Amino acid sequence: MGQTAMSRVFLVVLGVLLVLFEGPATAGPDNVVFPAYQDHVVVAEIDRADIKEVRQIYATSEALKMARAGQPLPTGTVLTLVHFKAKVTPTGELVTDPNGRLVKGDLDRIGVMEKRAGWGAEYADDVRNGEWEYALFRPDGARNDQANVKACFQCHKPKAAQDSVFRLEELRRSK
Repeated sequence: MGQTAMSRVFLVVLGVLLVLFEGPATAGPDNVVFPAYQDHVVVAEIDRADIKEVRQIYATSEALKMARAGQPLPTGTVLTLVHFKAKVTPTGELVTDPNGRLVKGDLDRIGVMEKRAGWGAEYADDVRNGEWEYALFRPDGARNDQANVKACFQCHKPKAAQDSVFRLEELRRSK
């Protein structure tokens, strides 16, 4: 192999190595990909009559396994909050089922929090939520780039003792 060919091979190998061994990804919601949440476990369904919304919380099975065992949520945990508009009558009254629960209407948005080793290190301590990142997606799965994910960090920050998860105890008690 000639010098030029070896130089090209060296540059290609160097480029591949740089891609494979680059440092942690930059902080931000772009790290979070739209999850196959329908394959995850429904942990809770929450009626929010105050905002005319029904929410479903999904968790990965590995996260549930660790939570049930009283262990920390592992890297790779994905928690998904699926927001549905609650059905309303033509006069604006909430529609309920025979059990008094709100009836789900159209899918409105999908919120995702994902935990990965090393994530969050770039955030200041007053914002950082452990190794969590947040993203908001539209019903079609497209990322909502206008979403204020800073509000997610601010809302979850007081739950630091619970790994920044509001319903950690429900995860631990889930079946």
